[in-house]
Amino acid sequence: MSSRIFRVAVLSLLLVMVSGCTGQVDDMDTSPSPTGSRETPATDAVSPTAEPEVTPPPQRAALPDCANLMSIEQVRVSVNDDRVEGSDPLEVIAAPDVLGPAAQDTFDAATDVVGCTYGIPQTDGGFSVTVLVVDAEAASELVNALGESDQYERTTRGAIVMFSKDIPEGLGTYLGYAFADDVWAIVHGTMVGPTTSVNVAADAVAAVLAPAA
Repeated sequence: MSSRIFRVAVLSLLLVMVSGCTGQVDDMDTSPSPTGSRETPATDAVSPTAEPEVTPPPQRAALPDCANLMSIEQVRVSVNDDRVEGSDPLEVIAAPDVLGPAAQDTFDAATDVVGCTYGIPQTDGGFSVTVLVVDAEAASELVNALGESDQYERTTRGAIVMFSKDIPEGLGTYLGYAFADDVWAIVHGTMVGPTTSVNVAADAVAAVLAPAA
């Protein structure tokens, strides 16, 4: 009897041990592990950045010739003299020899230029009008330099900045400048003064800017 009980106890113990091993095997991860490969993290696709469109600055139209720059009636009003005749194109357009170094450099770098002469027949009275298209930044620097000089009288007409200077040598002349944007007008001669020189110069600048307004 005791031998039978002993065998039953041994069988029960074996069943318990087998059940425990089976549970441990079931709990283990039996899926095969990948060999020789590694998961690569996904990366977001990067779209190329579109280059912003650069709009080139509008090109200024060619300067008008002397016949279309200013009417003779307008010039006569500006100089307050009905005897003035013109305009005649300058055969050779050169910077007046009274320009300073900075003005000379700006003159030489102009991209377009027109030169005209006016005067009173049979007299020494006359003046030239030279209009240039220059670099706007260079023009701004020249305006600042002239404004700091005690040799020039500064005035304005709206957005047009004007400077005049007495040139006492020889017959005596006056020099007038007018600036706006990239347009520079120079008036130089014997029959213009501190006011009339800049009046004509400003009229010339306004005439060039008018078509773009």
